[in-house]
Amino acid sequence: METVIVSESPQQLISKLIFNTVVPRPIAWITTVSERGVVNLAPFSFFNAITTKPPLLFVSVGKRKDGSLKDTARNILETKEFVVNVVSKKFLEKMHLSGKDFPPDVSEAEELNVELEPSELVKPPRVKGVPAALECVLKEHLRLGATPMDVFVGEVVAVHYRPELLQTQSGIVGRLGGKRYCCVREEIDLSDLT
Repeated sequence: METVIVSESPQQLISKLIFNTVVPRPIAWITTVSERGVVNLAPFSFFNAITTKPPLLFVSVGKRKDGSLKDTARNILETKEFVVNVVSKKFLEKMHLSGKDFPPDVSEAEELNVELEPSELVKPPRVKGVPAALECVLKEHLRLGATPMDVFVGEVVAVHYRPELLQTQSGIVGRLGGKRYCCVREEIDLSDLT
């Protein structure tokens, strides 16, 4: 086993180690709406749940290469709403393609022919056909790290889900290092252990 001292190592190596050891990372395929009404759809794998009472989750959004805000971050700051769509294998290719840098006035959903449907309590729509979609309102915004990264804490105000998701998460996609993904295929139930 090798050891890396973070303060003595290049950032590229640290990033690669984090991307390849914190796996699989769940993917937040986020829909937002700009103040001009353009629907943005983008994936983020620095995402997870925080607590269930109240139901809170976080997503970390990096900057564009020029240092400006990504559309998702700008839209959340402007409207205080977003939807986290859970990605299944059926949506993997379109989810990956939606991560490219589209201009702010272009909707990734329209460009990639991703069908949307209205949400119940927030303005951003949800992706039609995903296993689950969590409607969120912005609870807190943090700027962390040297970049800095925009970290959004969202409170879940509505959940749309397929009932079978409560029994199995088979088919849900996660992120590995690089451009590699994984799909839940084997579930290990330890409920019989004492």
